[in-house]
Amino acid sequence: MKRIVILVLGLCLGFSSGFGKKKDKDEGGEVKESKFGATPYIYSGPDTGFGVGAAGIARDFLGKEARDFTFSVSYTEKQYQYYSITWQEPRLFTDKGFGVLNLGYENKPARRFYGIGNDSDTNDACSFGSSYIYIEPRYDYWFLTGKRRLGIKVNYRFASFAPEDGFFDEYDALYQRPISMVFPSFYHSDEFKSGVVSGLGALLVYDDRKDKFPLGGGRDEIVYPYQGGRQSLYLAWYNKGLGSDYDYTNIVMNLTYFIPLGSDQNVLGLRGAVDIRDGEVPFWELSSFGSDSTVRGYNDGRFRDNHAVVFNAELRHAFNYSFHLPGPLKATIVRAPMLVAFYDYGRVFNKVEEITEDFGGYHWTYGAGFRFIVSPSVLIRFDYAFSDEMRTYYLTSGWTF
Repeated sequence: MKRIVILVLGLCLGFSSGFGKKKDKDEGGEVKESKFGATPYIYSGPDTGFGVGAAGIARDFLGKEARDFTFSVSYTEKQYQYYSITWQEPRLFTDKGFGVLNLGYENKPARRFYGIGNDSDTNDACSFGSSYIYIEPRYDYWFLTGKRRLGIKVNYRFASFAPEDGFFDEYDALYQRPISMVFPSFYHSDEFKSGVVSGLGALLVYDDRKDKFPLGGGRDEIVYPYQGGRQSLYLAWYNKGLGSDYDYTNIVMNLTYFIPLGSDQNVLGLRGAVDIRDGEVPFWELSSFGSDSTVRGYNDGRFRDNHAVVFNAELRHAFNYSFHLPGPLKATIVRAPMLVAFYDYGRVFNKVEEITEDFGGYHWTYGAGFRFIVSPSVLIRFDYAFSDEMRTYYLTSGWTF
């Protein structure tokens, strides 16, 4: 899960200090960009409160091209804790294969909960706590590489989730009420219990996106997409025979397109996604939206149910401008500052057939934002969103899609 609202100066300057440490020069005497960066950062948001953390990335780790290692840790005033690491190993078993390992732990003592369904009421806002551990090894194999990429990603996912009641003693806001007060029958039911999901998944990907600042090394990562698209279909099976407490399937279809409008500085980005979860799905694995990467302008997990549909559109205008930071940070380049206007909408469904039968009840947001890229691949993003429930901002890293 993504953390929201990282303050831009902490992230930008922190990565700058990391990337600025390496001052090797090429034959022309120019300072090369370092392939390692680490930063402390601070952030804040409606779900987390004020937080501090640290993150780092090492590209071509230990001298092997496309071997990447990343880590992040953070802690917030609401006692949220996050820890994660990712290791990517290129040319594993074959020149077209990548191994990826993701590990993480999250502890959130006060998460918002509004009930289940597309019409859940804001007056039912309350809180529950949770701890979450996940392990996900994955193997990527690319049948086609180059301008058009076709590949399959096979993963095993193990995740353990432990919910508990909200921890607030005094209630000065609706969401600070514990879930046991607002939804007592749900809190005492078998649905609200600790559990493990364990299963196998396969992601089929076709990708012909063009990147203005390609990283190379065969990485499945785009810094600045300006043309083409990425289409993917994900199928996952969670089964008691694999150690899961629940039997269900997950199907996710995701389509993204990037259309240049006259040049690579003006781009219309479009994304449509359908998330279907069928079977014995625990409440914490239900489809949901309301975050900086789904439908902005709602609290995280605002709407939950078995299935979800999300659409996003972003009109991006990038300025053809870049600069080196001064002094000891001169190895760091800031690229492509851009202005963005966006529109998001989506909804959750209880039954699959409702997706094609019920075209009402969608929740929408719109807004504007600002982006820029800190070399070699860190995108800093600010968005201000308007919805029918709230106005809010996101100051974070990474593209929405």
